[in-house]
Amino acid sequence: MTLASATPLAGQKDDQPRHTVQVGEFTLTLRDVVRNDRAALLALHSLVFGPNVDARWHAWKYGEAPGQGRGQGVGAWHGDELVAFCGGLPRTLWQKNKSLAGLQIGDVMVHPSWRGIFTRRGPFFHVSKHFYDSRLGAAPSRPFQLGFGFPSQRHLRLATMTGLLHDGGAIESLHWRALHAKGLDLPWHWRWQRLDPLDKRFDAATNAAWESMLAAACDEGLTLGQRDAGYLRWRYVDRPDASSPSVIRTYCYQFFELRRPWSRIPAGVAVLDLRSPSAHWLDWVGPVKLMPLALQACQREAMRVGATELTAWASAAVAQRLAQSGIDRRVVCAGLGIPVASDLKPEEVPRLRYWLMGGDTDFL
Repeated sequence: MTLASATPLAGQKDDQPRHTVQVGEFTLTLRDVVRNDRAALLALHSLVFGPNVDARWHAWKYGEAPGQGRGQGVGAWHGDELVAFCGGLPRTLWQKNKSLAGLQIGDVMVHPSWRGIFTRRGPFFHVSKHFYDSRLGAAPSRPFQLGFGFPSQRHLRLATMTGLLHDGGAIESLHWRALHAKGLDLPWHWRWQRLDPLDKRFDAATNAAWESMLAAACDEGLTLGQRDAGYLRWRYVDRPDASSPSVIRTYCYQFFELRRPWSRIPAGVAVLDLRSPSAHWLDWVGPVKLMPLALQACQREAMRVGATELTAWASAAVAQRLAQSGIDRRVVCAGLGIPVASDLKPEEVPRLRYWLMGGDTDFL
């Protein structure tokens, strides 16, 4: 897994610098969340988002070992109670053939009892601002230069109003009717087949697709996260499924390669979640010009497993590529939030042209 460099969070509670803020009559302590805080973090996450995380999820996302997510976060504490948290994952980003250290924001949460307390300058504001300001900015004084996240429209409005985030635009959920799609047979000179992560070809195939994607995307001025074999394995293969505690390996996501019949090297690789009647196209690794063709193949796969529709999350750049694909409906599902603490000027935000799909989140 190739990630931006960062200093892992480690140590005991007593080792962490502490900052206090006043929220009305309450004094909150802000500090980094560390390994010993796992139980508190899991408890708050379960309370806010539901009981779908456990120790395996925590290790996958916040563990410091090679191949783990090395996530970081800041918590707001009222006494010994964790009342708010803002976290993020290192993610290598690419712009114009240059890599930069990115920070993917996630797990922003506030205890239900604290959500209505001085909302504009409450726990959400303080924990987020402290996290962004301590991590994001110009190198080498800060470990990450550019952040991004997927807040709800409501939280994005609040965060832009309080100066935490730039509004990077909308993320849409695109929908195609799988059962009524016609003319989806691929041209004779293309093949579509499943790619097993246990196949010895997997790393070479996905790395080749990533190299092709990177070259094409940089030429088009896109900002995108790294999608090499190491990242794909961490994101899709190693991600634990809390609803399936069995030690037997089961994969929530499936990989498919699009290739020429005379080549063993794929032109691109798609990632699909086919577990429900609404199949989800989570990711594409390959030249962006092949997106419409890849969509046809994904629709055929959705029909094959009996799904009634195919969906995909799409930033503006992705949606533009698929605009003429017969989209049945499109719904804004999230915003694109870019922390103001990032090393960029406000006028540069519209020029970022983020290429983002559902797989760029950590929760789908």
